[in-house]
Amino acid sequence: MGFFDTVRRVLHIDNHPASEVAHAWGLDDEPEPGAEATEAGLYDRAQWQKKMKRILEGLPETKAEWTDLASDARALNLDPKWIEKIEIAEFTLLVRKAVSDRHFTEEEHRKLDVARDLIGISEERAEAILHAVVAEAEKFFGKKVDGA
Repeated sequence: MGFFDTVRRVLHIDNHPASEVAHAWGLDDEPEPGAEATEAGLYDRAQWQKKMKRILEGLPETKAEWTDLASDARALNLDPKWIEKIEIAEFTLLVRKAVSDRHFTEEEHRKLDVARDLIGISEERAEAILHAVVAEAEKFFGKKVDGA
């Protein structure tokens, strides 16, 4: 606290403890309550998301790992709405990857169907995502996507 003692003397703040000066300037030595938890929470979510992405990209071979991923989400107390948002985004990305070469294979169909089932996306919603992505790809390429 030597620096804050000097600041107090220079600014003639003799009646305020150094910690109040530090707090007023946002220079507290102590992190705010829950700051570590927030940082840890961000790290946990990033790691969970990375694991989910790896599992979805490796389907159908990685299907058995999904149960552990769901258990991890519960253990980390991840927000179900956040999980749903991330899963839908990743599913949409899988669809984009599948149609990126303008040829949608039977293997890609199976992979997406397994992903849809694991995530719990209804067939109607998955179909809507697929149609939107295919329409976007066809507009971009100016050609039809085979197999979609």
